[in-house]
Amino acid sequence: MEEEEKEEVKLEVKKQIKFLQRSLSVLPYSARSLDVNRMTILFFSVCGLDILNSLDTALRPYEREQIIEWIYSQQVLPQHIAGPDACCGFRGGGYLGVPFDSTKHSMPVPCDTAHVAMTYTALAVLIMLGDDLSRINRSAISRSLRNLQREDGSFQSMPFCGENDMRFVYSASCVCHILDDWSGIDVEKAVQFIRRSQGYDYGIGQMPHLESHGKCRRITTSTLSIFCKHAVTVYTAFT
Repeated sequence: MEEEEKEEVKLEVKKQIKFLQRSLSVLPYSARSLDVNRMTILFFSVCGLDILNSLDTALRPYEREQIIEWIYSQQVLPQHIAGPDACCGFRGGGYLGVPFDSTKHSMPVPCDTAHVAMTYTALAVLIMLGDDLSRINRSAISRSLRNLQREDGSFQSMPFCGENDMRFVYSASCVCHILDDWSGIDVEKAVQFIRRSQGYDYGIGQMPHLESHGKCRRITTSTLSIFCKHAVTVYTAFT
């Protein structure tokens, strides 16, 4: 029996661009549960446009500026909170009802806190849009990361509660790399956490003793690559 010819799949670039543009403006009602993750949606939308080489044409200058200002309005600064520096960085969106222009008219908000993955995606989008990061409170973010790292080398997603696994080790390493400040992470502890997360099949899990996962392998490789730029001996110690 002859093998059936496989239909060639083509990427509908124009439709993809339109979808990503729409994701930056209007989301369906079914996406309401993602309100706390708006920064992540923004990241994938802008990143997608960039990969499709359409970022310059898909976003007008004023739209870029609006996005940049919105991102900065989600920055949790030391003067915004009445708690420890572990809260500083970026939140996932304006779900707390924080004023849009909070970077110019700061006010404390009860239960406000940053999220390490949202901090990473916020910084990444700012760079993709050409921002110089001049309004970032770098020292506060670095101190926050230091407080979020656990004894086993992993990172919590946010203070007081939240998950801790490989995703947030990757997010923290990206933040340190972007800010060029490694005072917020104990690299050796992080590498040991990665080593303990390697399974019998040489794959990597979210945490020690969990099943291997392709996503974890990818972000672990990326994390070690970032560490390698910081200290080559870290990677050779892992291998």
